[in-house]
Amino acid sequence: MAPKLSIVIPAYNMERWLPVALESCLWQTESDIEVIVVNDGSADRTLDVAGIYAEADSRVKVFDQENRGAGVTREVGQQHARGDYLLWLDADDFLDRDAAQKMLAVAYRDDVDMVCGNAVVFSEKTFNTRRYFYLPEASGITFDDPAYWKSKVLWRWIFRTNFLRRIGLTHPAFKLGQDVCSMYQALTSVNRFSQCGHFMYYFRQDHKRTSMALPLEVDHQIAHFIEVKRILLDAGAVKPLVKYLNENLFRDIKKLAPRMTGEDAVWRERCVSHCLTLFEGLEPAWFRSDFLAPQLKEQTAFLPLVDAFISKDMQEIEAQLDIWKAKGLKRKAADKENSFHTLRRRIKALCTLRSLKTRFLLRSLERRARRRLSEQGIPW
Repeated sequence: MAPKLSIVIPAYNMERWLPVALESCLWQTESDIEVIVVNDGSADRTLDVAGIYAEADSRVKVFDQENRGAGVTREVGQQHARGDYLLWLDADDFLDRDAAQKMLAVAYRDDVDMVCGNAVVFSEKTFNTRRYFYLPEASGITFDDPAYWKSKVLWRWIFRTNFLRRIGLTHPAFKLGQDVCSMYQALTSVNRFSQCGHFMYYFRQDHKRTSMALPLEVDHQIAHFIEVKRILLDAGAVKPLVKYLNENLFRDIKKLAPRMTGEDAVWRERCVSHCLTLFEGLEPAWFRSDFLAPQLKEQTAFLPLVDAFISKDMQEIEAQLDIWKAKGLKRKAADKENSFHTLRRRIKALCTLRSLKTRFLLRSLERRARRRLSEQGIPW
């Protein structure tokens, strides 16, 4: 008999965090689950750790492959999933104990293909926490609701497995922005979905904030916008596309412009090439208030660059990029990693119920993992 939920965990060099993720699956109040770990050619003990859990609990299945990237790894898990519903869990995050029970209750009650949950983002260093784009419980939602136009991550959702297979959900090979493409494919294919108000997911942020190399940011982060454009325009979802470009492409270009100089100027040319492809066929009016109202506002500062890309005015494109390069070089980022900021965040975390709960859950899971692994002679 098929389980109610398949939890798919793609894992690459995750021996440090995978035990907590797995413990959070096995302590679910809803026991009718399966856990699928797909090891993507890890060079550390990820496969050994997963194997220990598979031997200890028959609900854990492990699949091993050569390193093929996150997209293929997710697809392998999707192919092997037998549950009524599927949830993707990053190997360095963890689930609330009632996550499966709460999300499935909404899914079965409303008979929907997708349910969105809420998440807590936390710092392992300070245990400072924040809500990740909180949304209240609701039913009968469609993608016409602007609140879901910025739904960019797979991990806060459960999906009916047959729905994913029916629409042929794909996971592009981008190393950045991949979740977005898959999410928009699902959101533009589903008839209606529901929102669970429960905080079901805990997202560990510290080590995920490392700066990326220019080739990765240009050929993956910038390039993924082209696939997003294809998906959303095919669905006639122009406003969600404009919102995504205004909020994310503009941010990325401002961040990249000061870096694409000197020996790295070739990446500026590459970035421009991707953007010219991206803006091919887009209308300048789509980025103006007359079209965007009442749901959205125009990004006035972004408009000159938008118009230049649409008209393929290379001189103006270069002029606009130079403006953002100069602004970026003048901007001095606040040092939020110094001891004062760390201390301030730790004090704040001690006064916040959400932060205290997060710390308690994580420490409980760590103790369970340490005990299990020590019994197998593996220090952790």
